[in-house]
Amino acid sequence: MRISYFVDNHSPSYGGPYTVISEQLKYLYKNNIKVELIYNSNSFTNFNRDYNSIIEDTDIVHIYGIWRPFHIRAYLASKKFKKKIIISTLGALEPWSLSQRNLKKTFAWHLYQKKILNNIDSIHATSEMEMENLLKIGIKAPIKVLPHGLEIKEINDNKNEKIRRKAIFFSRIHEKKGLLELVKAWIKINPKNWDLEIYGPVSNEKYFLKIKKDIEKLKFKENIKIFNPVFFKEKKLDILSNSDLFLLPSKSENFGMSILEAMSLGVPVLTTTSTPWKILNSLNAGFIIDFSEENIINSLDKILKMNHLDLKAIGNNGKKFIKKKFDIKDLIHDYINFYREINL
Repeated sequence: MRISYFVDNHSPSYGGPYTVISEQLKYLYKNNIKVELIYNSNSFTNFNRDYNSIIEDTDIVHIYGIWRPFHIRAYLASKKFKKKIIISTLGALEPWSLSQRNLKKTFAWHLYQKKILNNIDSIHATSEMEMENLLKIGIKAPIKVLPHGLEIKEINDNKNEKIRRKAIFFSRIHEKKGLLELVKAWIKINPKNWDLEIYGPVSNEKYFLKIKKDIEKLKFKENIKIFNPVFFKEKKLDILSNSDLFLLPSKSENFGMSILEAMSLGVPVLTTTSTPWKILNSLNAGFIIDFSEENIINSLDKILKMNHLDLKAIGNNGKKFIKKKFDIKDLIHDYINFYREINL
């Protein structure tokens, strides 16, 4: 069995999908699965490849992403050679995402994208929530739910109570991620002995300028710090492991890889019901709210007043949950079995 992964852009700046795809490839190789990665561009260059010759020699084509010409070409070439096709939609069909550039996406959806998705062997969804949203928009193709996995790093937890504690936002700087509302909430609370650190590539310059203007109004500007994006895994894990709270008040996530990474390190997480992490409330493993600036203010105000040991206990609950359910060493076997079922 030979599998080809097709990805439009494969570079660290791509965020979660880059991490996911890289680690899946690594563990497929480790389990003696023949797999290759074909991508259209990375941080340095664009490529012009003959997809026909690549696809002709493979059994399964797994396409990550939709909409773009690259994805369409990979699909058409796979159909030409009668190959098995899986598409991971990567959250592109979540309600919030579809509401952006609505006219353009509606046209593309009815012209070609819905037909493509209903004419493949399987769609890969990363959560039950994503599957439900796909069904609501008329997807008839089989859908397989498999979460992303993570290489669990055992890092010594030497966190002691600090004079100043640190909350982290580590994601793309984009309207979808709720950073503007988070910054406004932080300014209104103006917590003592806490700093908010922001890391992430800027996807929308106008949006980023709004955020910086709000920070400039703050009397104690040093309480909110913006850093250059960090793409390298070891550095990212080091930053996350030295934080006391992870914040991602997102308006939409089909999965949320950065949430998984933070929890795997025992960092308590605040996120929203627009992500597939509602279970964290019942496990006392994180904080889940409906998205709104008011809810962010109310929840943050309580969390930032919690003592060190109570927050640490919540983080440890999350860490145990991630280790049990999302270790890529175990999850990769579910992916391998899925590919074998498709290849029958």
